[in-house]
Amino acid sequence: MSDTIAASGFIEKWGASFRGPDGPDERYADFQFARETPTPQTFQVLREKFDEILLRHSEKSGARVLEEHRLTDAAFDSDGVTLTFSHNGSVGTMRVGVVIDASGRTGVLVKRFGRHEPDPLLLNIAVHAQYEGIPRASGRRAGDIRMYTRPDMGWLWFIPLSDTVISVGAVIPQVVHRRESKATPGESLAHYLANTPAALSLLEGARRVSPARFDADYSYLATRMAGDRWVAVGDAAAFLDPVFSTGVMLAMQAGVEVAEAIDNGLRTGDVSARIFTDYERAVRRRYHHFRRFAVGFYEPAFRKLWYSRPPLRSIFDAVVSVLAGNWRPSFVTRVLVEIFFAVVAAERVLLKIRGSRGAR
Repeated sequence: MSDTIAASGFIEKWGASFRGPDGPDERYADFQFARETPTPQTFQVLREKFDEILLRHSEKSGARVLEEHRLTDAAFDSDGVTLTFSHNGSVGTMRVGVVIDASGRTGVLVKRFGRHEPDPLLLNIAVHAQYEGIPRASGRRAGDIRMYTRPDMGWLWFIPLSDTVISVGAVIPQVVHRRESKATPGESLAHYLANTPAALSLLEGARRVSPARFDADYSYLATRMAGDRWVAVGDAAAFLDPVFSTGVMLAMQAGVEVAEAIDNGLRTGDVSARIFTDYERAVRRRYHHFRRFAVGFYEPAFRKLWYSRPPLRSIFDAVVSVLAGNWRPSFVTRVLVEIFFAVVAAERVLLKIRGSRGAR
Protein backbone atom coordinates (compact mmCIF):
# COMPACT_ATOMS: atom_id res chain seq x y z
CA MET A 1 0.00 0.00 0.00
CA SER A 2 3.03 2.30 0.18
CA ASP A 3 2.37 3.92 -3.21
CA THR A 4 -1.25 4.68 -2.28
CA ILE A 5 -0.22 6.19 1.06
CA ALA A 6 2.52 8.26 -0.58
CA ALA A 7 0.04 9.66 -3.12
CA SER A 8 -2.62 10.54 -0.55
CA GLY A 9 -1.35 14.00 0.37
CA PHE A 10 -0.21 13.26 3.91
CA ILE A 11 2.39 15.56 5.47
CA GLU A 12 5.91 14.18 5.09
CA LYS A 13 7.72 13.51 8.37
CA TRP A 14 11.51 13.35 8.59
CA GLY A 15 12.11 13.75 12.29
CA ALA A 16 11.15 15.27 15.61
CA SER A 17 12.42 18.16 17.69
CA PHE A 18 12.52 18.18 21.48
CA ARG A 19 12.73 21.45 23.37
CA GLY A 20 13.43 21.80 27.07
CA PRO A 21 11.39 23.82 29.59
CA ASP A 22 13.74 26.79 29.34
CA GLY A 23 13.20 27.17 25.60
CA PRO A 24 16.66 27.40 23.97
CA ASP A 25 17.65 23.75 24.54
CA GLU A 26 16.63 21.73 21.49
CA ARG A 27 17.49 18.26 20.31
CA TYR A 28 16.58 17.30 16.77
CA ALA A 29 16.06 13.64 15.97
CA ASP A 30 16.72 13.45 12.22
CA PHE A 31 15.69 10.03 10.98
CA GLN A 32 18.00 10.39 7.98
CA PHE A 33 21.00 9.87 10.26
CA ALA A 34 19.46 7.19 12.46
CA ARG A 35 21.22 3.83 12.40
CA GLU A 36 19.50 1.04 10.49
CA THR A 37 16.65 3.22 9.20
CA PRO A 38 16.32 2.41 5.49
CA THR A 39 13.21 4.59 5.00
CA PRO A 40 13.78 7.73 7.09
CA GLN A 41 10.82 9.62 5.63
CA THR A 42 7.37 8.68 6.87
CA PHE A 43 4.03 10.51 7.17
CA GLN A 44 1.84 12.38 9.61
CA VAL A 45 -1.49 10.68 8.91
CA LEU A 46 -5.02 11.81 9.56
CA ARG A 47 -6.33 8.64 11.15
CA GLU A 48 -9.82 8.80 9.65
CA LYS A 49 -8.35 9.12 6.14
CA PHE A 50 -5.60 6.57 6.74
CA ASP A 51 -8.06 4.02 8.17
CA GLU A 52 -10.43 4.56 5.23
CA ILE A 53 -7.59 3.84 2.78
CA LEU A 54 -6.77 0.61 4.62
CA LEU A 55 -10.43 -0.42 4.71
CA ARG A 56 -10.98 0.15 1.00
CA HIS A 57 -7.75 -1.66 0.16
CA SER A 58 -8.91 -4.71 2.11
CA GLU A 59 -12.24 -4.56 0.27
CA LYS A 60 -10.49 -4.45 -3.13
CA SER A 61 -8.35 -7.39 -2.02
CA GLY A 62 -11.42 -9.56 -1.45
CA ALA A 63 -12.58 -8.85 2.10
CA ARG A 64 -16.32 -8.54 2.67
CA VAL A 65 -16.82 -5.21 4.46
CA LEU A 66 -19.96 -4.66 6.57
CA GLU A 67 -20.22 -1.10 7.87
CA GLU A 68 -22.45 0.21 10.67
CA HIS A 69 -22.86 -3.30 12.09
CA ARG A 70 -22.55 -3.82 15.84
CA LEU A 71 -21.23 -7.08 17.27
CA THR A 72 -23.49 -8.31 20.07
CA ASP A 73 -22.10 -11.80 20.72
CA ALA A 74 -19.42 -14.27 19.72
CA ALA A 75 -20.20 -17.91 20.50
CA PHE A 76 -17.16 -20.20 20.27
CA ASP A 77 -17.30 -23.94 19.62
CA SER A 78 -14.88 -26.58 18.37
CA ASP A 79 -15.81 -26.03 14.71
CA GLY A 80 -15.89 -22.24 14.51
CA VAL A 81 -17.44 -19.07 15.87
CA THR A 82 -20.99 -17.77 15.49
CA LEU A 83 -21.10 -14.00 15.42
CA THR A 84 -24.32 -12.18 16.21
CA PHE A 85 -24.66 -8.60 15.05
CA SER A 86 -27.28 -5.87 14.77
CA HIS A 87 -27.82 -3.51 11.84
CA ASN A 88 -30.60 -0.95 11.40
CA GLY A 89 -32.71 -2.67 14.03
CA SER A 90 -32.35 -6.16 12.60
CA VAL A 91 -30.26 -9.03 13.95
CA GLY A 92 -28.08 -11.34 11.89
CA THR A 93 -25.52 -14.08 12.38
CA MET A 94 -22.55 -15.48 10.50
CA ARG A 95 -20.07 -18.30 10.94
CA VAL A 96 -16.34 -17.62 10.85
CA GLY A 97 -13.19 -19.57 11.53
CA VAL A 98 -11.32 -16.96 13.57
CA VAL A 99 -12.26 -13.65 15.18
CA ILE A 100 -9.74 -10.78 15.27
CA ASP A 101 -10.38 -8.26 18.01
CA ALA A 102 -9.36 -4.98 16.35
CA SER A 103 -11.73 -2.91 18.51
CA GLY A 104 -9.01 -0.64 19.90
CA ARG A 105 -9.17 0.35 23.53
CA THR A 106 -12.69 -1.08 23.73
CA GLY A 107 -11.06 -4.54 23.61
CA VAL A 108 -14.31 -6.45 23.10
CA LEU A 109 -12.84 -9.95 23.36
CA VAL A 110 -9.80 -9.00 25.42
CA LYS A 111 -12.08 -7.76 28.21
CA ARG A 112 -14.28 -10.83 27.88
CA PHE A 113 -11.38 -13.18 28.51
CA GLY A 114 -9.08 -10.88 30.48
CA ARG A 115 -8.41 -7.17 30.87
CA HIS A 116 -6.14 -4.28 29.94
CA GLU A 117 -3.42 -3.97 32.57
CA PRO A 118 -2.41 -0.27 32.99
CA ASP A 119 1.32 0.42 33.04
CA PRO A 120 2.18 1.55 36.58
CA LEU A 121 5.08 3.74 35.42
CA LEU A 122 3.16 5.55 32.68
CA LEU A 123 0.17 6.96 34.53
CA ASN A 124 -0.45 10.07 32.45
CA ILE A 125 -3.41 11.88 30.93
CA ALA A 126 -3.65 13.65 27.60
CA VAL A 127 -5.81 16.58 26.52
CA HIS A 128 -5.63 17.58 22.87
CA ALA A 129 -7.33 19.45 20.04
CA GLN A 130 -6.67 20.75 16.54
CA TYR A 131 -5.52 24.31 15.89
CA GLU A 132 -4.91 26.68 13.03
CA GLY A 133 -2.65 29.73 12.95
CA ILE A 134 0.41 28.02 14.44
CA PRO A 135 3.66 28.75 12.60
CA ARG A 136 5.81 25.88 11.42
CA ALA A 137 9.28 25.40 10.02
CA SER A 138 9.87 25.62 6.28
CA GLY A 139 11.30 23.04 3.92
CA ARG A 140 11.87 19.47 4.97
CA ARG A 141 11.28 20.21 8.64
CA ALA A 142 7.77 21.57 8.04
CA GLY A 143 6.35 18.16 8.90
CA ASP A 144 8.31 17.60 12.11
CA ILE A 145 6.70 16.73 15.38
CA ARG A 146 7.68 19.41 17.88
CA MET A 147 7.75 18.51 21.57
CA TYR A 148 8.12 20.86 24.53
CA THR A 149 8.94 19.31 27.87
CA ARG A 150 7.73 20.71 31.20
CA PRO A 151 9.38 20.78 34.64
CA ASP A 152 6.58 18.56 36.01
CA MET A 153 7.73 15.80 33.59
CA GLY A 154 4.81 16.47 31.26
CA TRP A 155 5.20 17.63 27.67
CA LEU A 156 3.35 19.22 24.75
CA TRP A 157 3.06 17.96 21.19
CA PHE A 158 2.63 19.95 17.98
CA ILE A 159 1.90 17.60 15.06
CA PRO A 160 1.16 18.96 11.55
CA LEU A 161 -1.91 17.24 10.10
CA SER A 162 -2.39 19.35 6.97
CA ASP A 163 -1.08 22.55 5.43
CA THR A 164 -3.13 24.56 7.94
CA VAL A 165 -4.10 22.29 10.85
CA ILE A 166 -1.83 21.21 13.70
CA SER A 167 -2.72 18.78 16.47
CA VAL A 168 -1.78 20.21 19.86
CA GLY A 169 -1.78 18.09 22.99
CA ALA A 170 -0.57 18.11 26.57
CA VAL A 171 0.56 14.91 28.29
CA ILE A 172 0.51 15.44 32.05
CA PRO A 173 1.24 13.06 34.98
CA GLN A 174 -2.00 12.04 36.64
CA VAL A 175 -0.84 13.33 40.02
CA VAL A 176 -0.32 16.78 38.49
CA HIS A 177 -3.63 16.70 36.63
CA ARG A 178 -5.55 15.84 39.79
CA ARG A 179 -4.16 19.03 41.29
CA GLU A 180 -4.42 21.35 38.28
CA SER A 181 -7.30 20.10 36.13
CA LYS A 182 -10.06 22.50 35.12
CA ALA A 183 -13.79 22.04 34.57
CA THR A 184 -13.56 20.97 30.91
CA PRO A 185 -10.92 19.39 28.65
CA GLY A 186 -10.70 22.67 26.69
CA GLU A 187 -10.00 24.68 29.83
CA SER A 188 -7.44 22.13 31.04
CA LEU A 189 -5.64 22.20 27.69
CA ALA A 190 -5.60 26.02 27.67
CA HIS A 191 -4.19 25.98 31.21
CA TYR A 192 -1.34 23.59 30.35
CA LEU A 193 -0.48 25.50 27.19
CA ALA A 194 -0.42 28.83 29.05
CA ASN A 195 1.86 27.33 31.69
CA THR A 196 4.50 26.08 29.25
CA PRO A 197 6.46 29.30 28.58
CA ALA A 198 8.79 27.78 25.95
CA ALA A 199 5.82 27.13 23.65
CA LEU A 200 3.99 30.43 24.08
CA SER A 201 5.47 32.02 20.95
CA LEU A 202 3.83 29.32 18.81
CA LEU A 203 0.42 29.99 20.30
CA GLU A 204 0.15 33.76 19.87
CA GLY A 205 -2.03 33.53 16.74
CA ALA A 206 -3.48 30.08 17.38
CA ARG A 207 -7.18 29.31 17.30
CA ARG A 208 -8.77 26.02 18.25
CA VAL A 209 -10.82 24.47 15.43
CA SER A 210 -12.00 21.25 17.10
CA PRO A 211 -13.38 20.24 20.49
CA ALA A 212 -10.74 19.28 23.05
CA ARG A 213 -10.56 15.60 23.99
CA PHE A 214 -9.39 13.91 27.18
CA ASP A 215 -7.70 10.50 27.41
CA ALA A 216 -6.39 8.55 30.40
CA ASP A 217 -5.07 5.07 31.25
CA TYR A 218 -3.80 4.65 27.69
CA SER A 219 -0.58 2.73 28.39
CA TYR A 220 -1.42 -0.93 28.88
CA LEU A 221 -0.93 -4.55 27.89
CA ALA A 222 -3.74 -7.08 27.55
CA THR A 223 -3.47 -9.87 30.09
CA ARG A 224 -4.56 -12.23 27.27
CA MET A 225 -4.08 -11.45 23.60
CA ALA A 226 -5.28 -14.72 22.09
CA GLY A 227 -7.26 -17.90 22.65
CA ASP A 228 -8.79 -20.67 20.62
CA ARG A 229 -10.12 -19.06 17.41
CA TRP A 230 -9.56 -15.46 18.54
CA VAL A 231 -6.69 -12.99 18.69
CA ALA A 232 -6.32 -9.30 19.55
CA VAL A 233 -4.38 -6.88 17.38
CA GLY A 234 -3.41 -3.21 17.49
CA ASP A 235 -4.68 -1.09 20.37
CA ALA A 236 -6.91 -3.94 21.55
CA ALA A 237 -3.76 -5.87 22.46
CA ALA A 238 -1.50 -3.06 23.71
CA PHE A 239 -0.91 0.64 23.61
CA LEU A 240 2.13 2.60 24.70
CA ASP A 241 2.51 6.21 25.75
CA PRO A 242 2.54 8.34 22.55
CA VAL A 243 5.80 10.14 23.35
CA PHE A 244 7.66 8.45 20.48
CA SER A 245 4.71 7.96 18.09
CA THR A 246 4.92 4.16 18.02
CA GLY A 247 1.17 3.44 17.97
CA VAL A 248 0.43 3.03 14.26
CA MET A 249 3.71 1.23 13.59
CA LEU A 250 3.10 -1.28 16.39
CA ALA A 251 -0.47 -1.89 15.21
CA MET A 252 0.53 -2.33 11.56
CA GLN A 253 3.36 -4.74 12.39
CA ALA A 254 1.05 -6.76 14.63
CA GLY A 255 -1.49 -6.91 11.81
CA VAL A 256 1.06 -8.39 9.42
CA GLU A 257 2.07 -11.05 11.95
CA VAL A 258 -1.51 -11.94 12.88
CA ALA A 259 -2.40 -12.37 9.20
CA GLU A 260 0.50 -14.78 8.72
CA ALA A 261 -0.40 -16.77 11.84
CA ILE A 262 -4.07 -17.07 10.85
CA ASP A 263 -3.20 -18.01 7.26
CA ASN A 264 -0.92 -20.79 8.47
CA GLY A 265 -3.49 -21.92 11.02
CA LEU A 266 -6.32 -22.15 8.51
CA ARG A 267 -4.08 -24.05 6.08
CA THR A 268 -3.12 -26.63 8.73
CA GLY A 269 -6.51 -26.78 10.42
CA ASP A 270 -5.19 -25.57 13.76
CA VAL A 271 -6.50 -22.20 14.96
CA SER A 272 -6.04 -22.84 18.66
CA ALA A 273 -4.34 -20.42 21.05
CA ARG A 274 -1.08 -22.28 20.42
CA ILE A 275 -0.58 -20.82 16.93
CA PHE A 276 -0.57 -17.27 18.36
CA THR A 277 2.13 -17.91 20.97
CA ASP A 278 4.96 -16.45 18.90
CA TYR A 279 2.80 -13.48 17.88
CA GLU A 280 1.88 -12.60 21.47
CA ARG A 281 5.49 -12.96 22.57
CA ALA A 282 6.56 -10.57 19.78
CA VAL A 283 3.93 -7.97 20.75
CA ARG A 284 5.05 -8.01 24.37
CA ARG A 285 8.72 -7.86 23.41
CA ARG A 286 8.19 -4.83 21.16
CA TYR A 287 6.11 -3.11 23.83
CA HIS A 288 8.87 -3.46 26.41
CA HIS A 289 11.54 -2.50 23.86
CA PHE A 290 9.92 0.93 23.34
CA ARG A 291 8.57 1.17 26.89
CA ARG A 292 12.09 1.50 28.23
CA PHE A 293 12.50 4.75 26.34
CA ALA A 294 8.99 6.02 27.13
CA VAL A 295 9.49 5.46 30.86
CA GLY A 296 12.93 7.05 30.66
CA PHE A 297 11.53 10.18 29.05
CA TYR A 298 9.67 10.95 32.29
CA GLU A 299 12.86 10.73 34.35
CA PRO A 300 15.10 13.76 35.02
CA ALA A 301 18.34 11.82 34.43
CA PHE A 302 17.18 10.63 30.99
CA ARG A 303 16.08 14.10 29.95
CA LYS A 304 19.27 15.73 31.21
CA LEU A 305 21.43 13.41 29.12
CA TRP A 306 19.14 13.74 26.11
CA TYR A 307 19.34 17.54 26.08
CA SER A 308 23.06 17.64 26.82
CA ARG A 309 23.50 14.99 24.10
CA PRO A 310 25.10 11.58 24.80
CA PRO A 311 28.92 11.57 24.83
CA LEU A 312 29.29 10.00 21.38
CA ARG A 313 27.35 10.87 18.22
CA SER A 314 27.00 7.17 17.44
CA ILE A 315 25.12 6.69 20.74
CA PHE A 316 22.76 9.53 19.87
CA ASP A 317 22.12 8.08 16.40
CA ALA A 318 21.42 4.65 17.92
CA VAL A 319 18.81 6.12 20.26
CA VAL A 320 17.25 8.08 17.39
CA SER A 321 16.95 4.85 15.40
CA VAL A 322 14.71 3.46 18.14
CA LEU A 323 12.65 6.66 18.11
CA ALA A 324 12.33 6.14 14.34
CA GLY A 325 10.76 2.72 14.96
CA ASN A 326 13.77 0.36 14.98
CA TRP A 327 12.41 -2.60 16.94
CA ARG A 328 15.02 -5.09 15.66
CA PRO A 329 18.34 -3.32 16.35
CA SER A 330 21.63 -4.95 15.42
CA PHE A 331 24.07 -6.10 18.08
CA VAL A 332 26.13 -2.91 17.70
CA THR A 333 23.07 -0.69 18.05
CA ARG A 334 21.94 -2.61 21.13
CA VAL A 335 25.36 -2.09 22.70
CA LEU A 336 25.23 1.64 21.99
CA VAL A 337 21.75 1.85 23.51
CA GLU A 338 22.98 0.00 26.61
CA ILE A 339 25.82 2.51 26.94
CA PHE A 340 23.24 5.32 26.78
CA PHE A 341 21.22 3.79 29.61
CA ALA A 342 24.38 3.15 31.63
CA VAL A 343 25.19 6.86 31.40
CA VAL A 344 21.59 7.63 32.39
CA ALA A 345 22.01 5.40 35.46
CA ALA A 346 25.23 7.20 36.40
CA GLU A 347 23.50 10.56 35.97
CA ARG A 348 20.66 9.34 38.17
CA VAL A 349 23.12 8.59 40.97
CA LEU A 350 24.77 12.00 40.58
CA LEU A 351 21.40 13.76 40.75
CA LYS A 352 20.59 11.90 43.98
CA ILE A 353 23.95 12.87 45.49
CA ARG A 354 23.45 16.50 44.55
CA GLY A 355 19.91 16.39 45.93
CA SER A 356 21.07 14.95 49.26
CA ARG A 357 23.81 17.58 49.55
CA GLY A 358 21.30 20.31 48.80
CA ALA A 359 18.98 18.94 51.48
CA ARG A 360 21.75 19.30 54.06
